[in-house]
Amino acid sequence: MTPPIHPGQPLQRVWARLTRQAVTDRSLTVLTLLLLAEVVLVPPLVQTGWLNRHAADLVFVGLLMLGVWILADHTVPGRMFIWTAMATLLLRLANIWLPDESLRAADAGFAAVNAIALGWLTMVYTLAAGRINVHRVLGAVAVFLLIGIAFTQLHRLVAMHAPGAYLVLGTPASYGQIVSELNYYSFVTLSSLGYGDITPAHPAARALAVLEALIGVLYPVALLGWLVSLVTRPGDGAPR
Repeated sequence: MTPPIHPGQPLQRVWARLTRQAVTDRSLTVLTLLLLAEVVLVPPLVQTGWLNRHAADLVFVGLLMLGVWILADHTVPGRMFIWTAMATLLLRLANIWLPDESLRAADAGFAAVNAIALGWLTMVYTLAAGRINVHRVLGAVAVFLLIGIAFTQLHRLVAMHAPGAYLVLGTPASYGQIVSELNYYSFVTLSSLGYGDITPAHPAARALAVLEALIGVLYPVALLGWLVSLVTRPGDGAPR
């Protein structure tokens, strides 16, 4: 909802307040498109050798930096996102030159927190007061994608600390064998497809799978109800 304009406000403050929502709404669309590229395009390019793994890491870091520029604010989740994004940037750069298992674990942990914090900020902007438009609907899609990305990193942590936690076609897989498949596994679990080619064997892996599947089922239902309530709320106007 566009904030009221008072006669005594400086012109630049009036302009900033008028344009902030439009910029934020369009930013949700940009963020969603970049997340789709990160989830759908980057993994197969890495697996087929068309994209270097380190280049893929830099793509992810660039996505986080864009999130900082677009959505970070002075709330606790906003500050958490900024600091953890910076930490992820440093860890990924360090891991390129000095590969180390402890760095990978820290990277996965920070990346999971990044995705959760960015998802929270995106949801706040998506459900803020105002008319529901296509940008906000895509913002809700971005949150869903960020949930899958966060679980990908959590599955990485389990695979690092529990070799054989995941079975590929019934055979226990090492971290090196499973890591490139975890993005696919995460979104298959989130969408409750369950093809069965990758299955969780360790209790922690199974617990994550159950939690992710529950979120994947409940999120669209809860979001749809919330969006309908926003559309029908008096004073918000019709969707645009």
